[in-house]
Amino acid sequence: MLFVVALNQTTVKAQCPPGAFAYQSLYPQCPSGCGVLLLGWPEGVIVNIYGGTPLTIITSALISGTLGNGGTGDAFTCVPCNTPLVYASAIVGASGGCVIATIGVVPVKLTNFTGTLANNSSVLKWTASSETGTVKYTVQKSSDGRIFTDLATIKGTQLPVNHYSYNDVAGKGAVFYRIKVTEVSGNTLYSETVLVKNDNQFGFSVYPNPASGEFNVSIPAKFLPAALELINAQGATVLAQKTNQSTFTLNTFLPKGIYAVKVTGSNNESLTQRLIRN
Repeated sequence: MLFVVALNQTTVKAQCPPGAFAYQSLYPQCPSGCGVLLLGWPEGVIVNIYGGTPLTIITSALISGTLGNGGTGDAFTCVPCNTPLVYASAIVGASGGCVIATIGVVPVKLTNFTGTLANNSSVLKWTASSETGTVKYTVQKSSDGRIFTDLATIKGTQLPVNHYSYNDVAGKGAVFYRIKVTEVSGNTLYSETVLVKNDNQFGFSVYPNPASGEFNVSIPAKFLPAALELINAQGATVLAQKTNQSTFTLNTFLPKGIYAVKVTGSNNESLTQRLIRN
């Protein structure tokens, strides 16, 4: 049996505040593989987690705020697995008290992530469910599908099902987006990657880049047919072909090095991008 007792830093009086919860679940970042989310506790309270016979303190957590932000009253700590978390007791060793525990936390589920082009903006939308505690959604952006940078952070609303959106100014050619989900425990997960192509301007994308094997070239359909050239660091053309496909894959064997990918569209405009082969 595992008990939770909250102690104020300046007094030994236990606290069981209204709306407080403790959730036990599997968390791979813990040595034991299990952890507890403490949600809705007053900031500055120390929560002692008791277990065993006789009851002893297994671990303690200081409520310093959700994900490091003060005043929000949440914390996370690791605990042994397969031990029921049942009570927040007003008396050390008591077998009763206010029940604040729910066994088994369902990780945040992020679905229906889409990216579309509208009015020269990348419109990103996604749906989330099973938000336990404060969740952060970080919108990330990439030009090559490999290296992402943060654009914005959106806090979860903790409704049963939530719908989110974010608009980004559309760049030239193609841009990749994904969502980084950060739970109150610090556990992170990522959405699938979506590609938004701006066909209003001539441009093309090469991905993944760097590439260790095959790579893709994406060209707006309105500029097809197009001619493609692959030029090595010595200035020699190692591949030349025409295409009517908006997106196609090249698996030509290439030695490691830096190459120039040159595309000439049906409008006779030419653009060049660098490709790194590793």
